[in-house]
Amino acid sequence: MSDFSTEPTKRLLVIDDEREICGLVAEIAEMQGFSCEQCSVLSSLDELTLCPMPDILVLDLSMPDVDGIEVINHLGSLPVKPQLILMTGFERSVLDGAHKLADRLHVPVLGQLNKPISLNTLTELLKQPFIKQNQGQTLPSSSTIAALKFNPEDIQTGLQQNEFIAYYQPQINLKTGELHGAEALVRWHHPNGLIMPDDFLPLIESNQQILLLTESVIEQALKQMTIWLESGLPPLQISINLSAAYLYELDLPALMTRLLKRYQAPADMITFEITERIGLSDHNQAVSDTLTRLRLKSFSLSIDDFGTGYSSLSQLNQLPFNEIKIDKSFVFHMLSSPISKAIVESSVTLSHQLGVRCVAEGIETEEMKQALCKMGCHIGQGYLYSKALPPDEFLNWTENYISEN
Repeated sequence: MSDFSTEPTKRLLVIDDEREICGLVAEIAEMQGFSCEQCSVLSSLDELTLCPMPDILVLDLSMPDVDGIEVINHLGSLPVKPQLILMTGFERSVLDGAHKLADRLHVPVLGQLNKPISLNTLTELLKQPFIKQNQGQTLPSSSTIAALKFNPEDIQTGLQQNEFIAYYQPQINLKTGELHGAEALVRWHHPNGLIMPDDFLPLIESNQQILLLTESVIEQALKQMTIWLESGLPPLQISINLSAAYLYELDLPALMTRLLKRYQAPADMITFEITERIGLSDHNQAVSDTLTRLRLKSFSLSIDDFGTGYSSLSQLNQLPFNEIKIDKSFVFHMLSSPISKAIVESSVTLSHQLGVRCVAEGIETEEMKQALCKMGCHIGQGYLYSKALPPDEFLNWTENYISEN
């Protein structure tokens, strides 16, 4: 992307009850080519709707009337969101908590500033190119596609027309640099444009169409495994997200056996990722039976989003998982948050002690990768390597990666 000086003027709004801070931020931003507005008194959220949405919002979390958390929640409800730079004079954990809230609400965060703010850090943040994706997360835009509302009939039509396509994000052996495999991540090729999972999965899950979608993704992944092997690629471990509803399907192991025979795919090259958030804390016997039968058939089982729920250790103790996948929120913040770093290190250590594979998602920088290597994490994925790619692009990427490494 070109420099700011060659682009249309970008708008910046700074909200801080200290007028001196507002003026200082505005001065730095104007030097970077921004058109700036200042707000030192925010009495209600309604005031935010009275001015055009800025491209960047520099937000002090501690305000006397409307605090920063309220503002972030408000932004999360909007179809078009600014990018945030968060500020506070409180401890780092306050910034981290606000950052995590923004992540959950898909409000993009450029960075964090502790007061007294560093002018150099602020300047560098404002120089960052505008991003459209952050670790697999699509940022809403003003386009028509972002504002579309879907219903179960739209989903059914999409399933019938094979509009839900599995994309593949590479997974790399962090120690050797070799290609380990890929995670299958579904995208909706809607007639009006590409739609990301956050915009359709909640509706699918609430209408029980997730079973059909999951089966479609599984079948696509197995078919691609065959195609890639025929193209001369080495065997790749394919990770597939398994819906909670599917775990209650007692015939799932039998279905998988049939599909493996159809596509001549080996079970030990398939990993099913089960998220912590799906509510396995009661260890339903049917779920336990299904998972155990899958392991007996040589499938790998991974706890996805490890560390974000309350039942992680209990699940590892009672259910037959042989992989843990550290949630990207911890990986993303581990270089700046001692708490996130401790959680990542503890998870990696635990994986070694239990003899299970450890995967880190959300690796965006070489520094993140090196830190994970030093900890002993086995596998990594993230934008440092590649975003999720459609099948043909993944094949091209893989061939290039193997030839270069």
